[in-house]
Amino acid sequence: MTIRPDFGPEYGEDERREQGALPAEPDDAAEREITDRETEEQETGHFDPEDNEAHAPGNVCERCGRLITAGQDARRRLDGQWVHEECPR
Repeated sequence: MTIRPDFGPEYGEDERREQGALPAEPDDAAEREITDRETEEQETGHFDPEDNEAHAPGNVCERCGRLITAGQDARRRLDGQWVHEECPR
């Protein structure tokens, strides 16, 4: 049994685009690139590189032996132990 694909102009894609079910497709390559960039900015606009920092409040730093507080950045070593990103003096 063969299933007819539901995409392409010969399968009603243009009709669905006219009805608003599909977004309009830019004709020009430059317009397409601008649309792609705008879409990418919307998808990644809410990311903040600072949010990628690890915190381990309440754990003991295996390097200096001090308690890691909530405001200190930390990282986990391969052996699973937490250490300060920069140990306090």
